[in-house]
Amino acid sequence: MKRIIALTFLSLYLISTTELHQLLKFPALANHFSEHQQKDKSITLWKFLCIHYANGNVKDADYDKDSKLPFKTLDTCNSSNHITLLPEQKFCFNAILLPSEEKVVSKYYPSFINSTFLKSIWQPPKFS
Repeated sequence: MKRIIALTFLSLYLISTTELHQLLKFPALANHFSEHQQKDKSITLWKFLCIHYANGNVKDADYDKDSKLPFKTLDTCNSSNHITLLPEQKFCFNAILLPSEEKVVSKYYPSFINSTFLKSIWQPPKFS
């Protein structure tokens, strides 16, 4: 029972936050393909897919049905629901290259703490 509930929640999450909801439009693809086959008996699935996906958005007589096919339109269902409130931050990463040293010194941190203790944490462990 836990597995079914977990798969249900995972499916709902993926369908609502990614483009997997496009897979729910495959019956529309099958119906539209059958309509094309009724008009032209020689059309294959590959030719149908090439007509509708390889040539871009061609505005023909059945454009409304074409736009309902899977992966024809980008449905950004979750992009309009997010509001980001960040304060305006001004960063200035101007670096000064001193002629006497080959180091880049930032003007915001003039006193760089050079400690051998800080460098020692990046050393490999020593076995005695």
